[in-house]
Parts: sequence; structure tokens; C-alpha cells
Amino acid sequence: MTHSIVFGGTKGLGRVVVRLFAQRGDAVSVISRSVPGVADQVPGASYRAADIADAAATQAALDAAVAAAGAPSYVVFCQRYRGKDDPWAGEIEVSLSASRRVVDALQGKFAKGSDCGIVFVSSVFGDRIGEGQPLSYHLGKAGMNHMARYYAVSLGREGVRSNAVTPFTFLKDESKEFYLGNKTLLGLYEEIIPLGRMATAEDSANVIAFLCSPAAGFVNGQNIYVDGGLSLVWPETLARKLKGQ
Repeated sequence: MTHSIVFGGTKGLGRVVVRLFAQRGDAVSVISRSVPGVADQVPGASYRAADIADAAATQAALDAAVAAAGAPSYVVFCQRYRGKDDPWAGEIEVSLSASRRVVDALQGKFAKGSDCGIVFVSSVFGDRIGEGQPLSYHLGKAGMNHMARYYAVSLGREGVRSNAVTPFTFLKDESKEFYLGNKTLLGLYEEIIPLGRMATAEDSANVIAFLCSPAAGFVNGQNIYVDGGLSLVWPETLARKLKGQ
């Protein structure tokens, strides 16, 4: 049975990824800061509490997951820094240093003779500058993009692929009510996105599930945008359209 490990898989996109993996029959290990209540757990997934910034706790959770379900084929990094301390140190630690420690710990320990891959969940702020997030978030996501490329090369000979996925603003359980209730904002997204609708968490989760499958066996070192084509539209074109010019 394929073993997939998801970091930060208890809410939002991560939870949808866990659900898709479980539905297709994977043994899914979720490692997050806390274990959700039974009602919020995805049936078939195993949960272990460990703050990814805590190296010892994370290693113990990894060891327990591998002992229970075998060597992993896929690892997905969905974690997000949400601390209240120094955002610079916290973001770099959670997004970059912790991810590196996990990959280093698993090097040479992925499932033999199986399709294997790593996926980093990034952000449009990894390539662009936007409001609402500090410099540390921008650099953390940019660093994850480059980590995906680095590991694509350094782990490729071991049969481990590495990619990133960059979602745009999407509907998820935690925010769906807000967006669907704000007709003006919802209409704006529908106007500027070439596909004419907002994304859902499932849109990005489906891409992650693809990358974590033999169907993506020759996809390596890519950062796949899941934005309905918005990133292709020149800003001046958007501005003129919104201004009716």
C-alpha cells in the first residue's frame, strides 16, 4: 500500500489532500501541531501531533509513521507559520528549515521500486509581491519554490521527484461562507479569472494528488500554478478592464 505523509493536513487545502489520498486507498499519515477531534478526522488517516519546528518531535512522529505504515512514497508540505513571535525567524524555520530537516531525514528512506515524490505547497507571493503578508512570508514561499527545484535535481537519481504547487485564492470550508456571501468580491474574482470562477481547495488538491502519483512520473522540478489563468493576464489589461477603458 502506498504511504503518503502530509504535514499540516488538518485544515483547508491540507485536509482536502488527506481526504483525496485516503479515498484512493493510500495509507495516510498526518503530522500537525495538534490532532483534530474524531469528528474532524478523515476516515482512514492516522494523525500524530508534532510542531514541525520542533526537530525532535517531528523526527519521532516521522519514525512512528514509518514504523506503522512503511516507507513513504509521497510527502506533501502544507504547513504554515501561525505563531505570534518573530515572524521572520518563525517563517524561515517553519517553511524552510523544518522542511529541509524532514527531507534530509527521509533521504534514502523512500519506498523502493515505487513512484516517489515531494510536493511543496507555495503561494503566488513566492513569485510576486502582494498586500497582507510580511516580507518573511514572501521569502519563505520563494525559498520553498527553489527547494522544490533543488531536490528535483539532487534526489532525481534516487527516483524521488520534487515539485511545487501555487494556488490562487480559493474557496475552502473555513472561508467559503465569507466569499459566497460577498457578492461584490465574488463577482470581481469571476470577472478577472479567465475561467470565470473562483478556485476551490479541490482544484489544488487534485493537482497535488496528480503529482503524487505515477501519472506524473516524469514531472520534476515544476511549480504548477492553479489560478484559472489569472497569472497570464497583463496587469494593465486587468486595470483597463476594471476601469471600463
